[in-house]
Amino acid sequence: MSTYVISDIHGALEQFMILLSTIGFDQGSRDDELYLLGDYGDWGIHSIETMGYVMDLDSSPNVHCLLGNHEDMFIEAIEADRNMEFPNLVWYQINKGYTTWEDYEKLSQKNKDALYDWLKSLELAVDIKVKGKLYMAAHAYPYFGNRGKLGRYYTKNEALWHRIRRREDPFANYHGKKRYDGLIIGHTPTSYFRALRDGADRDEFNTVFFGEKIIAIDCGAKVLEYPEIGREYKQARLAALRLDDEKCFYVR
Repeated sequence: MSTYVISDIHGALEQFMILLSTIGFDQGSRDDELYLLGDYGDWGIHSIETMGYVMDLDSSPNVHCLLGNHEDMFIEAIEADRNMEFPNLVWYQINKGYTTWEDYEKLSQKNKDALYDWLKSLELAVDIKVKGKLYMAAHAYPYFGNRGKLGRYYTKNEALWHRIRRREDPFANYHGKKRYDGLIIGHTPTSYFRALRDGADRDEFNTVFFGEKIIAIDCGAKVLEYPEIGREYKQARLAALRLDDEKCFYVR
């Protein structure tokens, strides 16, 4: 049995399906566990199709899906539309939300409602125990349910948006009983961490980043359809991490 983690697909459905085939993941099997850490849509032209595919995967007991900041912005856009208000233009334009919205509007009302209900059901964090190690997986930062003083640091906004530093201990302000060995995140492209490394080759492909307390797995797939972006496009891949042996799999 193996445990895989993937994040920030951003509408790259073809690459995602190839990646699942590469790791040999079987939706109907209990041999493997798959954790998806959010940002299933926006940027890529197959955003709604990707969300539908992930939603179907999430119906299996061995697939666990989390909320990303792009899903959160999409939820806000749906709710704004229901209230006859304009969507957030930062999401719609800068974050390429229009690639999602245009296809969302083509869905039947039944499918719109099903997608919205699924998005609203997504959690912000999950514990993963593998070979005696305890990890928390979240889109960007730990979340403990805003209990007590934890709310100062571990809010929903932080869980979805925080840009973690290379040597930051994400559990420094957590004083609960659990002892986490690390945090697994997407959200911040791993090129950010490589750029902070002395002598880094900025033209090499993005790779999963293993820090002291964090493992970052967003390898920049959101720009796979944007060659005009240049260096980021050349670096971009979609990654899967097998936690059991920390082996990484990539699809360009």
